[in-house]
Amino acid sequence: NHTVNAASTSVVLGAAPDPGVFLDPETLTASVTPSGVTGTVEFFDGATSLGTAPISSGTAVLVTSSLGVGVHSLSAGTSGDANHSAAVSAAVSLEIRAKIVATAGANGSVSPSGTVLVSLGATPSFTFAAAPGYHVASVTVDGGAAPLASPYAFAPVSANHTFDVQFAINPAVPPITTLSASQVRTGNDADGTTKILLQWSAVPAGSTVEVWRKAYGNYPEYDDGPTPGGVPSTPASYPPAGWTLTSVASPGDKDEPASRDFWYYVAYVSDGIGTRSPVSNMTSGTLDYHLGDVSDGTTPGTGDNQVKTSDLSVLGAHYGITGPAVAAYDYLDVGPTTNFSVTARPATDDRVDFEDLVVFALNYFPTASTPNASARPAAAARDAVVLAAPAHVHAGEDVAAPISFSGTGRILALSVRLAWDPAIVRPVSYTAGGEVVAQGGQLFSAQPGSVDGALFTGTSAGLTGEGTFATLHFVALADGDPQLRFASVAARDGENHAVDLSAALAGVTPGAFATALAPAMPNPFAHATTLHYSLARPGRVALEVFTVDGRRVRTLASGMRDAGEHQLEWNGTDDAGRPLAAGVYYARLVTPQGRWTRVITRLE
Repeated sequence: NHTVNAASTSVVLGAAPDPGVFLDPETLTASVTPSGVTGTVEFFDGATSLGTAPISSGTAVLVTSSLGVGVHSLSAGTSGDANHSAAVSAAVSLEIRAKIVATAGANGSVSPSGTVLVSLGATPSFTFAAAPGYHVASVTVDGGAAPLASPYAFAPVSANHTFDVQFAINPAVPPITTLSASQVRTGNDADGTTKILLQWSAVPAGSTVEVWRKAYGNYPEYDDGPTPGGVPSTPASYPPAGWTLTSVASPGDKDEPASRDFWYYVAYVSDGIGTRSPVSNMTSGTLDYHLGDVSDGTTPGTGDNQVKTSDLSVLGAHYGITGPAVAAYDYLDVGPTTNFSVTARPATDDRVDFEDLVVFALNYFPTASTPNASARPAAAARDAVVLAAPAHVHAGEDVAAPISFSGTGRILALSVRLAWDPAIVRPVSYTAGGEVVAQGGQLFSAQPGSVDGALFTGTSAGLTGEGTFATLHFVALADGDPQLRFASVAARDGENHAVDLSAALAGVTPGAFATALAPAMPNPFAHATTLHYSLARPGRVALEVFTVDGRRVRTLASGMRDAGEHQLEWNGTDDAGRPLAAGVYYARLVTPQGRWTRVITRLE
């Protein structure tokens, strides 16, 4: 109690509740001495009068709601008869605080909760959270809607408030069922990996999508070798163990993994309240590189997102290797794929042969241009091959077995393997048919007595017309019937589907193929190689060297030559004497009796 004396009368202002609560009426009590004083007591908030109350039995009581939130300086004084008036009493300090009542419904909480008293100008903050499986349904302040995000901070307080949070059970979020991935075939950079396009149906507004990836593994052999890869299992929990979160967030976004592989994707949807869907469908697997992109023009085994001459040169240098020899060049073992398309996963077979050649041809550049239709022969009536084989040979002879073709335009790639009597003949080489080379074809041999060829001019244009596919050369070991015949014939179209074609055997007169171009020796070569050719009769000849894309780089012979055997050396330079790059080249002999082509590989 605080007492102030004035003359013979004093007023004592009773202690006020501490803290006071705004808008709750405050009861202010003053005691007046001596007894018997009459009149009234006036109460003050600073210099502002709060009102008066009559003195009754030495006490004056004022009930007021005039005190707002904040700190107040209260005092009192009497007025009455002239003999018993008192000056204003000493001040009593009183803080009135704002009352905030915070409540929360079931399945969640708010903190702090209950009645919270705060001083004038305070900015109290309330956090709230839903129980698992529930979300914040509403937040109301003084009966009006407020943001649903926690925490909620009041502006500087000057009055009482109410704060209430209610919760509701989370609705289920349906999973994406239309997730798809496809390789971006064009418009990539030159780093050897392509982008992958992700698509899915629209999700509800306010939702977010996460896309995760995982590889088949063990590139480039995939399901082969001591550590084969495998199709990943659909994730059973979140986050999916072993999967990598991508930056893809919207349909049409592209992902570019940092390494080559066959990639699978899943996705999750989260709604605006944070509920996550079950896992989506898993995509069927997507390559992030072009099969056959095995060189950047400098380093074999790398890539630049194009299948071109440098890649074909690497293939030619190692064509026909099998088994353990493939390990050092496993990036060439790209065929067959699981569905024979160029976008499927290679089902590796530890062989670099016809299956791989077809994939290289289908992916050339990787989208090759279609050749000029007006420059191509008219289509034949059917697809067929015919082997012209002699019925009798003499020991020491060079035996030529030309294989002719007729094409409707369906055959993009052709593989021929012959059988023979090994006691009579032995295979030594082959020459490419001029008509095949003229249509953009490249030929390789995986093993003696076989030849594989493919057109590198686009997937929509196959062999047309008629001509020589290749000539297989044998040396006669003894007199007799060599029994040359087809062991196998396979043809593929622009989608790597098998093409039905007939194969026939036609007999020839012994000695009819004396004009020929023998295999280059040595081959492959580093410094120089020797080319042998023979002429059945005198005539004009042209022996020239071409790159695999058809550019003539060297003329070795041109003009009239006598009948008989001839040989020339090529040191790997062009007509200007400049060394040519390592790779695959073609030596072509043109005579009045026909044309012959040999594959030559120049090493570094």
